[in-house]
Amino acid sequence: MKIDKRLWSGGIILILAFGIYNFFNFVFQLSMARMLSISDYGIFATLFAIIYILAVFVETIQTVITKYSSEENDKKKLKNILRKSLRKSFFISLLFFMLYLVISIPLGLLLKINYYLLAFNGLMIFTSLVLPVTRGIMQGKKRFKGLGINMISESVIKLTLAIMFVYVGSRVYGAIGGAILGTGLAFFLSFIPLRDIIKTQEKKAKTIGIYSYAKPTFLITFIIIVFYSIDIIIAKIVFSEQLARTYAIASILSKAIFWGTQPISRVMFPLSSENVKKLRKSNNVFLNSLVILFMGLIGSLTVFYFLPEFIIKIFAGRVINEAASILFFLGIGTSLISITNLIMLYKLSINETKGYPYLLIFLAIEIFLLFYCSDYFYFPLYR
Repeated sequence: MKIDKRLWSGGIILILAFGIYNFFNFVFQLSMARMLSISDYGIFATLFAIIYILAVFVETIQTVITKYSSEENDKKKLKNILRKSLRKSFFISLLFFMLYLVISIPLGLLLKINYYLLAFNGLMIFTSLVLPVTRGIMQGKKRFKGLGINMISESVIKLTLAIMFVYVGSRVYGAIGGAILGTGLAFFLSFIPLRDIIKTQEKKAKTIGIYSYAKPTFLITFIIIVFYSIDIIIAKIVFSEQLARTYAIASILSKAIFWGTQPISRVMFPLSSENVKKLRKSNNVFLNSLVILFMGLIGSLTVFYFLPEFIIKIFAGRVINEAASILFFLGIGTSLISITNLIMLYKLSINETKGYPYLLIFLAIEIFLLFYCSDYFYFPLYR
């Protein structure tokens, strides 16, 4: 393996940006955990888990746009890709929102959450499905600095507005409202790094095979996102309010591993895709990415193993022994998901997607075990 300078330099930029982005997201979750009541935070965590599942469309769109923009060097054609993608994303958002409103009727009864709150949460669909279009082009053209600044802007705006809204008494509505406005304003700000593309005269671009490529991308992204978010929703169904909140705290903290290592795959993807376009080998890019990923995973798990109570205390404001006792094990699970995510994105970047439907088997096993073993995990936590 040779050191890939582009990967390491781009990775450093995005890791720093993601670090700041995730820090503000951590403060966001921390603030909501302390400002909301126990029952309200349980509802808030469940709503965000639903948003994470909806993020499958976000990641799919951004991955596909990244793939095709990384292979296109003509700014005029890039503008065409941008315009058509935004138009289609908005139309899809409208369809999904209408479907979400219908599904929220039985979902609200199952989760014991007010329907209007669920419907309000669904507004995130509009802001979320258009933002990955502009970010995908930034990522594809390796404009990592602009991408990082945009993500940081989103997290800062979301945090500031959510604290303000909750402070004045809006409770869960305020927390969700801050997130919606944060992504909405970030979308408008995302056009700034793309102004050179927007100013050019548009030229029709050929995106041959984009829908056939989107199919495996969607399914792979769906499985990965459901893998790391479905546990909180199931916990809300099978556990008491207090136990569900306790589990949600540990689970959200463990997901910091996935979010913190995501920049590695985001930098690797356009570099590997570009190599395929230019008939170069991409193995070296992948090996570099794998080394950086393992460094991050080992460091995170070490902290989770030796300092679980300290981490829980920082997040929740007090030591919760039950959450601390499972933090390391949840971290191991999240680490495996992070490795899987890197491997699958690499496969997508080099157009090798055979066998991906088998991942559904492991997802079904996870859901089955979460339901079947819920009583088993209940008693060790409180014995």
